[in-house]
Amino acid sequence: MSRTQWFFAFLLGFGLLSFWVTSLREKPPPLAPIQTDISETVEPQEKEIPLQVIDHSVLRDWKPNNDYRGLGLEILVSEEAKQKELIELIQTLAAGREHVNIRVYSTKEAYRQEQRQTYGDAYKSGYLLFYIKNLTGRGPFDGLNEIRWMQEKGHLPHKLGEKTQF
Repeated sequence: MSRTQWFFAFLLGFGLLSFWVTSLREKPPPLAPIQTDISETVEPQEKEIPLQVIDHSVLRDWKPNNDYRGLGLEILVSEEAKQKELIELIQTLAAGREHVNIRVYSTKEAYRQEQRQTYGDAYKSGYLLFYIKNLTGRGPFDGLNEIRWMQEKGHLPHKLGEKTQF
């Protein structure tokens, strides 16, 4: 055999020997299961409960002023939606954005009447609010961040014409 062949044979033998030695080595015993005393009381940790928003469905969405970071929505909520729930919904949807337009309806017919520009009883009782937020420093409604209450008939007519500013 040549020197090179002897060298490779030596490497192969050394590799096999080291494999054999490591495989014969004693393995440590398995860990004993951890015993816990269930009589110890554990203090509950306070966790922040995520905000629960009311059920809603999106009727239409768009990008206001073609701003890819903006949010435009027309949404439908239940007719029993309360003022506090509506405010929480708006705040959740608008969080982290600078340019937002949201219209909220409680009936599809109110939405249809606005689309057709026929403002009947369904529109007067089903169009709840309009939210505008423009903190971009430019464009229409710059500097606004408010809800404009729109329902004329129903459970929120006392809010008609009021603005809730954030």
